Amino acid sequence: MKMIKKHFILFIMIVVCIILLNQVILMKYGITLITYLKYSSPITKEEKEYLELHSPIRLGTDITSPPISYYDNEAKKYSGLIVDYVNFLSIETETAITIDMYTFYNLVEALRSKKIDVCDMFPSENRAKEFNFSIPIYRLKTVIISPKGNSPILNLTDLSEKKVAIPKGDLAAEYIDNILKKENKKLVNFIFVDDTKTVLELLKNGDVEAAVGDEVVISTYWKEYDVYETKKYDVTLLYEKDVVLAVNKNSDMLLSILNKGILQMKKNHIVSKVQQKWFGISESIRGEKKDFEAFINIAVILLFCMIALYIWNYFLKKRVLQKTKEIENTKKNINIILNNLNIALFIVNESNIVIECNKAALTLLSKERKEIVKKNLFELPFLSNLIKISDYIKLDTNLSHIFKNIIKNKCYEIKLSPYISNDEKFRILSIEDITEKLIAERKLHQENKLMTIGQISAGLAHEIRNPLGTIRNGLYLIKMKTSNESLEKAVVMMEHAIQRINNLIEHLLRFSRVSADKCSKENIETIIKNILTLMKTRLKAKNIQCDLILKSEPIVILNIETINIILINLIENAIDAFSEDKGNNLIKISVSSNSNLLNLLIEDNGIGISEEEIDYIFDPFYTTKEEHGTGLGLYLVYNEIKKYNGDISVESKYGVGTKFLVSIKFE
Repeated sequence: MKMIKKHFILFIMIVVCIILLNQVILMKYGITLITYLKYSSPITKEEKEYLELHSPIRLGTDITSPPISYYDNEAKKYSGLIVDYVNFLSIETETAITIDMYTFYNLVEALRSKKIDVCDMFPSENRAKEFNFSIPIYRLKTVIISPKGNSPILNLTDLSEKKVAIPKGDLAAEYIDNILKKENKKLVNFIFVDDTKTVLELLKNGDVEAAVGDEVVISTYWKEYDVYETKKYDVTLLYEKDVVLAVNKNSDMLLSILNKGILQMKKNHIVSKVQQKWFGISESIRGEKKDFEAFINIAVILLFCMIALYIWNYFLKKRVLQKTKEIENTKKNINIILNNLNIALFIVNESNIVIECNKAALTLLSKERKEIVKKNLFELPFLSNLIKISDYIKLDTNLSHIFKNIIKNKCYEIKLSPYISNDEKFRILSIEDITEKLIAERKLHQENKLMTIGQISAGLAHEIRNPLGTIRNGLYLIKMKTSNESLEKAVVMMEHAIQRINNLIEHLLRFSRVSADKCSKENIETIIKNILTLMKTRLKAKNIQCDLILKSEPIVILNIETINIILINLIENAIDAFSEDKGNNLIKISVSSNSNLLNLLIEDNGIGISEEEIDYIFDPFYTTKEEHGTGLGLYLVYNEIKKYNGDISVESKYGVGTKFLVSIKFE
């Protein structure tokens, strides 16, 4: 238990360390620990070969977004944060990167048509369907600008049905529409223009009620309109999102190279320096927080983990105490149950030493507990006579075993089962006096036979009456002193009649006789025909045809007592399934055997069994025969089959018929 606890604490510490490290990486670089580890490795040989084949990399950016990217008319060249950023990225990836500038909508189209390889953009779910994105490079805020007035735009939903200017292709339009749809608001009437400057012109001229754009770009253009001095407009933050580099699908190699370059620049603090140049020192990007803030965040996480561990430990201790109490109560209850059983129980170790026993065991041996516990099993006289040590030692300790033995006119059932323990191998020895049980079973079997004989006795009387009539006629011929030829015929007729009566009586006696539980080689065909002979009158009464199908050799090893019980009850049930003479009443008995396995299939086209009744037919005293049913027939059949580890299944459809399949192996 202590070892498990140590390993668990170690596991918790490792998990906490991983969480903390992931948080530090997330704060510093804006990516998870897994992503960090994936792109911290140098550019591979395959990636270098890719760059040689695809150099230079063509990067596109928005020409209308100063100070991020724009055309410097004075210097006559492209300028901005992205341009500086790309120059450093070219150094880190050791490959040439060219820059082309478009308006944003045309920029996306250029990437889509593969005129360029890479461009910068905000990621979104819809864009992700077309493009793959790099790790974040910097963050931008997008804002809503609206004139101050009687109906100010204080949040996004206030834009519903308003006329709003926005650069064509800007993610903000998709973002606003999605929010308004969720809120069940009417959509915005967007006025799409080519650049942010035009957006502000429309707003200034009063052509629109609001404008949307990136904060740093709007700040740059605002200075031209003297907005800071006039204070005529409200500014509302729409969102703050990462800016990433986008590539076309199936450009995994290029994406990996870009990610490695971006991460390396972040490690070298190039990103922060470029951003401070263009956005000012007060602006910060994700991953450029000060050490003190990072320390505070880590301390908060540690404190949270410590509190969580304390709470978890408190509730764990409480749970352990509760479970311990439950186990103690369960143990007491089990002891009460075991001591009230009539079955003697012994727990025995590998050395055959008794380590525990119940009250029934003390009663069985007529000894005190101290005289049994810690004693060798075979030093106790009664047990040594009941269980032979030579047989006991041979038994597999990992399996359960059941056997019977008779001592002093009493039959005992002995069960040996493995006992689960981490320290040592034990066995559970149970001894039950089943004498009365066997007597009761035998009486039940015999009573069932007598009841069956009672049911078929009327038919037997009829079967005997016919040959008696033949004998009476023969005697009449003798009295009349007819010719010798007639007398000879009369004698033959009487002999056949007497033989028929004798056979009927023999079948009845054989069926009613109490037999032993021994198996022997018998002719299954003869057994079935004998049973059908006894039931001949009942079969005739309902005009039932009975077909016997033998699919293998008739000589099989079986227990006559068991087979009689099975066949008599199943055939009786089949006969009772016919409530009237339909003209096509049929019972089929199919027999097949393989080695010691005997398969019996008894089918009828009688009334069948309903779905509600079929689950209960093997229960004792359950019957649907109101006049003469006892509910014991199928119960006895089931127990006889299970006694030999056999199996019985039933298929029935009400109004169609029933099938009983019996598989039993006699050894």
